[in-house]
Formats: sequence, structure tokens, C-alpha cells
Amino acid sequence: MKARLREGAVFLGVGGAAFVVGAASLEGLVRIGLSPYAAQVPALGLAILTTWTGNRRWTFRVNASPTWREFGRYVGASLGGLAVNAATFSALTYAGAATIPAFAAATVAATGFNFLSYKFAVFAR
Repeated sequence: MKARLREGAVFLGVGGAAFVVGAASLEGLVRIGLSPYAAQVPALGLAILTTWTGNRRWTFRVNASPTWREFGRYVGASLGGLAVNAATFSALTYAGAATIPAFAAATVAATGFNFLSYKFAVFAR
């Protein structure tokens, strides 16, 4: 139980760090003249790279050398998480839920999806 709590706490910490990296990148790129829409692509890329590195090293403690195949699986899982987020948010707001509760529920759903897919599909031992 203690190991699972540690793993979950570290996962959330890595996600928080990636949020800061992504937000700072987005802001910096917008300040140098990119549109927020264009800037979001590299900002999300940096955030995904940050979570891959952090989750690999600290959350799931992978000792093997990284591979492009693993990184590809990670990106695919991350895109799946984005899809879960968008689908959950859309379904809830379409059904009449307020924006902030729908956003929170979508974030929780995507976080759970990402954790499980990273643990069992990307970094499975």
C-alpha cells in the first residue's frame, strides 16, 4: 500500500512539474509572437517529454535504457489521455454540466487513464 501511495504521489508531482514546463513554454512562445494555438503544440510536446522522463525515472523506476518504441507508446498513451479528457468534457457539458465541474471530471478521468496506461502498457515489467 505504501508503495502505491508513493507511486501515485510521484505521478502527480511529475504531472505538476510538466504543467509548469508546458505553461512556461506556452507563455514564452506567445510572448515572442506565436499564436496561442501554434504555441500549444511545442508546449504540449515539452510537457509530454517532461512526464515521460519523470515518470520513467521516478514514478515507475525503469532501469532499462529508453527506446524509441517505448517513447512512441508513451506518446500514444498520452494522446489517448487527451482524447479521454476531451470526450469526457464534451459529454458532460453537452449533458448540461457546468464548465468547471466538467473540466475537473475530465482531468480526473484522463489522469486515471494515463496512470493505468503508463503503468501497464508503457512501463509494464
